[in-house]
Amino acid sequence: MEEKTVYVGIFWALPNESDGGWNFYEVKKSYPISAANALGFIDYPFSHYDKWDDVHSHGETDDCYFYPRGRVIYNVNIGNHRVFADRCLDEYAMQDIIELFEIENYELCRDEHYVSAFTEKRHKAVTSTLEYKILRGKEKIGENLIEFTYGKTKILAELGKALKGGTELSDLEKIVLKTNYNAVIVSHYHADHAGLIVYKKDCPIYIGCGAYRIIKAMNEYQGNIIGKNIITYRSGKPFTVGGIKVTPYLCDHSAFDSHMLLFEAGGKSILYTGDFRFHGRKDKGKLLAQLPHKINTLICEGTNIGNNKLCFSESDLENGLDEIIEKSDKPVFVLQSSSNIDRLVSVYRAAKRNGRILYEDNYTAMIASAAGRKIPRPDVFKDVYAFTPRGLRGKRKDMFFEFDNKRGITQIAKNNKFVMFVRPSMIDYIKKLADKMDLAGAIMIYSLWNGYKENNEMKEFLTAIEEMGIQIKTLHTSGHASAEDIKLLEQSVSADEYVIVHTENNIAKLFAI
Repeated sequence: MEEKTVYVGIFWALPNESDGGWNFYEVKKSYPISAANALGFIDYPFSHYDKWDDVHSHGETDDCYFYPRGRVIYNVNIGNHRVFADRCLDEYAMQDIIELFEIENYELCRDEHYVSAFTEKRHKAVTSTLEYKILRGKEKIGENLIEFTYGKTKILAELGKALKGGTELSDLEKIVLKTNYNAVIVSHYHADHAGLIVYKKDCPIYIGCGAYRIIKAMNEYQGNIIGKNIITYRSGKPFTVGGIKVTPYLCDHSAFDSHMLLFEAGGKSILYTGDFRFHGRKDKGKLLAQLPHKINTLICEGTNIGNNKLCFSESDLENGLDEIIEKSDKPVFVLQSSSNIDRLVSVYRAAKRNGRILYEDNYTAMIASAAGRKIPRPDVFKDVYAFTPRGLRGKRKDMFFEFDNKRGITQIAKNNKFVMFVRPSMIDYIKKLADKMDLAGAIMIYSLWNGYKENNEMKEFLTAIEEMGIQIKTLHTSGHASAEDIKLLEQSVSADEYVIVHTENNIAKLFAI
């Protein structure tokens, strides 16, 4: 059997002025376990003074003891490394050292011998506290823009478009797009959180893997090009940006692949919830078990604060859909967000129980295909078909014809037993369908926020639907946390400070502690 070898050596940490972190230079050597001395240690035989030229060749002019430094030795008796390091090298810097020396287990030692002249200078020059600044969203539903800073590291959480801003950028949005950030981190793909992604190309943008697939598909459909600066993350897998550690946690929301984001630096932790709920399909117990149970600050969405109504579950909504479909012998139309994947699944299950075909318009079908996995879509499910409410050209036409299951309006009109997704822009298509089949007595399920009914386009659509003899029934549940959900989260993470965003209510704290 080949004898185990380990790396030992010395290192320096030189400041990286661009992100406030460190550039590490190491001098190391591999030794077999049998090389241990009489006390069981494997040590590197040279001092920092002996090896300074290895770093000095990079253009540094200070002496070998100026920068933070350290030594790595190996203890054969207990099978781990002992790392001596300057006190200004925190846990995130240690991750680099672990990789450089291929360390599996280690003991960290703060030896005064390794305190550098640079250490005090560094502590005076750099802010050692993780801070946050809410640029937008404190008293507004959606459109969150939150900065996190630690030393010279600056991160922007969310990159959303103002919901009522149209195509014009607000002054704040223009400023944010011009600001130099080390990274932007987005919790999910809704436009009020990610609508400006196509404009920001001067820094990395982090987003969940599934969310990226969907937002990429949406933008391709609209003719927009997502930049090559997108980096995807996965739930529970931490990553670092400069001096800040970020850990995403998959949570339930009406957007597929939504995450809470934990920011940690300098011994401080801030949990930002993004948008979430506990009454969807995901297990809240699993999320709460993963989250830290003690943090410094909780920045929590508060969309439903002040609304004491309990939100019924997505499963309850599915059962309600099932009951409506079962009692009808006519087509059932569903008006919902094309990107609400949980709702799409609920509609499909209810349709399947009643032996009905599900028709997805080409845009919804494309999003469902991007979500992948077991999401009902016409390129995998035999009882799901794509249709197009209008003639298509170019890339949209190519996308539509990639679906194996697709039908035109004449084929659709031959059978009453179907469920179809619709949007206000499809009113002309529904009228053409009414010319080919009797839609009087059909049902349209309104499964959106009631506030959209005040929109002029929505008003006109709903009026036209009723004039065609189609009965409108409202069946919806919020994609946001109820007051009870928020209180449960508060009790679970036990924060020193509570801050509400994504709300129109001016409340300083979520609940009395």
